[in-house]
Amino acid sequence: MTEYLDKKNNFISVYFFIGITILVSFLLEIFTSNLFDLSVYLPVTLMVLIYWNMALPKDIGLIWAMIFGFCLDVNKEILLGSHVLLFLLISFLTQRYFHRLRALYMIQQSLFVAVVILIYQIFLILFFSEFRQSIFLELILLTLLSSLLWPVIFGILRQLRIKFVQSS
Repeated sequence: MTEYLDKKNNFISVYFFIGITILVSFLLEIFTSNLFDLSVYLPVTLMVLIYWNMALPKDIGLIWAMIFGFCLDVNKEILLGSHVLLFLLISFLTQRYFHRLRALYMIQQSLFVAVVILIYQIFLILFFSEFRQSIFLELILLTLLSSLLWPVIFGILRQLRIKFVQSS
């Protein structure tokens, strides 16, 4: 009986910890997108979701993608469900191929994340953004920045996961 309770408490703490890290990334994304007047923004929430879907695909589920996708839709004032749909699709594909993604070198993972973010940003630009001349430069620079930031996000979340999630 105590083994069952320990597993249940561990699951709750893991789920809570995943939620806290995604919430912090969501707030960081909102802060940075409001700080700069750009058509595209750095999708930190998406990168954290990709990490958790690769690291603990059985623990994260798709509910976090729905919750924070909805929150981004409300914050960005775009059609409800657009971020949800994109986050769910990316989360599903990441969970489906997490074995292959884990086996990649960090540079290959960074390229994977860059391609995913480029497709994600292009979709948002085509359907929900005003077209400006500088949008291509912004798109390329933020995609490059996100691929450079991936190893940092990966390293931080991995250290936090080792310290807090696996020790409980």
